[in-house]
Amino acid sequence: MILINDNNWQEVVQESQNQGFSVGALPRQTGIGEMSCATVFAEQVPIIPESEWKPRITEMTANGLFIGQRWKSDTKLDYQNGLGFCWAKSLAQACMAVRAAQNQPFVQLMGESLAECVGYRNKGYYLDRALEYANNRGIASIATVPHLKITQGEWSPQYAEERQSYMPLEWWDLGGKEVWAETITALLMGYGCYVGYDWWGHAVFLDMLRVNAKGQIEVHTPNTHGQGNDAWLAGSKAIPSMGSFVLRGMNLAA
Repeated sequence: MILINDNNWQEVVQESQNQGFSVGALPRQTGIGEMSCATVFAEQVPIIPESEWKPRITEMTANGLFIGQRWKSDTKLDYQNGLGFCWAKSLAQACMAVRAAQNQPFVQLMGESLAECVGYRNKGYYLDRALEYANNRGIASIATVPHLKITQGEWSPQYAEERQSYMPLEWWDLGGKEVWAETITALLMGYGCYVGYDWWGHAVFLDMLRVNAKGQIEVHTPNTHGQGNDAWLAGSKAIPSMGSFVLRGMNLAA
């Protein structure tokens, strides 16, 4: 586990590069609320007052109510192993967490199945466009798309049909000056957030909050950089800077 804050973020970025992780998250192409698919707008969500954040974090942690306490990522299968596929792997994590919240059976979804977005190449991509693609096509599971295989010829022919069982249908599209308050509100409501950080060039799934010894709020990500690389982010480095999408519903096909 690593802690990322305003003092050490440059070292974290350098270490990611040393491990072979290329830039995977690109700035969104659409404005907030302009995606070409159904969206529930952030304006409809009353922001929880800041005075309530810390007491609620304590209460939710004690009762195991954060989505990261109710669902755990498989650090081996969610590992991107140097591929610039954080945008896809973290979206798959977000979809699996929603399925858990809906009490659906666990299925390991594979971000590799979104490789058509980048021409089946090892490239970064836009979070908003990846979400649009998943909404239209779905995300295939480990049953048809193997780990770290990003070309169609390496997949089962059934992947195109199978992925339609795993489609994100509804989400909040957050951003702007209130993105931190919106993101905290979503996490305190028991949701997770699919976000991007421009300083890291990285997309992650946020699933928990905590208050550190200095009284700062930190946010947790299971990350996709492999076992032991889950992270708590604090200070300005915790604030999403390339979009924050709160998945709220998947189709109910098993």
